[in-house]
Parts: sequence; structure tokens; C-alpha cells
Amino acid sequence: MTKAPYTYEYPRPALTADVIALCWRAGRLEVAVIERGSPPFKGQFALPGGFVDEQEAPQESAARELKEEVGIDVSSEELIEIGIFGDPGRDPRGWNVSTVFIALVPKDSQLQAGDDAAQVHWIPWEDLQGKSLPLAFDHQSMIDRSSTILRRISLTEPTLLKLLGPQFRVRHARHLYNQIWTTHIPPRRFKAWLRKQDAVERAGKSIYQLKKGFKRPW
Repeated sequence: MTKAPYTYEYPRPALTADVIALCWRAGRLEVAVIERGSPPFKGQFALPGGFVDEQEAPQESAARELKEEVGIDVSSEELIEIGIFGDPGRDPRGWNVSTVFIALVPKDSQLQAGDDAAQVHWIPWEDLQGKSLPLAFDHQSMIDRSSTILRRISLTEPTLLKLLGPQFRVRHARHLYNQIWTTHIPPRRFKAWLRKQDAVERAGKSIYQLKKGFKRPW
């Protein structure tokens, strides 16, 4: 029997895409998680995600899974890639490699369970930093890596301020950064830093906004 061209006798992993969906809700940074409705890890918390369809890019799959599992609609172009996770044994179903993204979703977005999610929840970002809330698969490692990337982004440009909505008060922006860095940032130092950002402009007393046309640099 003649083999098809470009057919290789090597193991092939399945490809998945997972999403860390961040939202600013009631004055704190929160993450969307699902309660898994089927094995493996049935009943445990996990990040929204799933298998990449044939002829589908991982970024497109991430946006699709976010919509199907928790009811949040985002553009795949707005997702922030944080890396590849493929350690042996990360998935008891077999050799699965995941591409992971961060999604900055609109302020006070509502969740709706769908697909294989039994329930959906908003979990405070700070609750996932202490690893006191067990997550399925290696999703805690994804959270840990995203923490490092979010801190890097926060130091170089103001994209994360989009979480606060079109306009925001300085104290809310500082509170957001306090949670990202899990520390207390002095008000005066933060205000001075904020004023130096070329992409930010004042919209009123103690109110700022991102300048029109601002786009993140990646």
C-alpha cells in the first residue's frame, strides 16, 4: 500500500487552546473558570478551553471555546498568547499540547455555562496566586506564567487599563495594579507613572482614558 505524501511514522499530539479570561468586577480583578462536567477532573475548576478543530488556528479556537463554554465573545486578534504547555502527563487522556492565551474582557461581563461546563464562576485573581484553589490539569502553571507576563506588560505600556472601561479613576487603576503585583503601590508614585504614559490622557478631575487610536504593540 502506497503511503500518502508527508505521512510520518512519529507520534502526534492533540492540540488544545486554553484561555485566561480577565475581568474587572466590583473593584477587583477576576478570572473566568468552569466547573468541569465530564472526566477527567469532573467537578473540578479549570480554565475555559478545548481541542483545536482541523484547519483552525489555536487563537481562533481559543476565542471559540471562550464563547461556547462561558458565553464571552472576544476577537481572536485581541488575545495575548502566553505560551505552550506540553509536559508529559499533563493530560490523563493522552499527549495533548496546549496553546494558552489571555483575554481582557469587558468590565462586568456576565458568564453563561455552555458546552461541557457544568457551571461557570468568576474567581478573584488573588485567590489563584496562593494556589489554595486546586485547578485541573496544569492550569495553575498557566496562571503562574500569566502572572509574570501581566507584570511585564504593566511596566511597559497601559493595555491592562482597558479592563477598567473607557474612563477610569486613578485609584481604580492603582488598585488594579496592586492586584497584579500583589503588593501596595504608593499613590503618589503610581500617579506620577501614569502621567508619563504617552497613551493615557486626562478626561477630568482624577479621571483618565486611553488616547484614541491606542493599540497594543504586539
